[in-house]
Amino acid sequence: MKVFETIYGMGGIETGGYFRSLIAADSEENITGLLCEEHDEEVLITRVKEMSQATEYEHEHVLSTKRV
Repeated sequence: MKVFETIYGMGGIETGGYFRSLIAADSEENITGLLCEEHDEEVLITRVKEMSQATEYEHEHVLSTKRV
């Protein structure tokens, strides 16, 4: 399983903003679906960077999220 750093925007004018998440996923193509499921709304991905670290998790999921 690979680890990706993802920068993305979501939300409306009052509650929206940009966020940074670390995501454990098999491939970059799965990131949008994982984020939409995590936040229960659409996201607009700005940047995805594959990290050099790997993870031993068996299932894809969002590891952490911070507002940037």
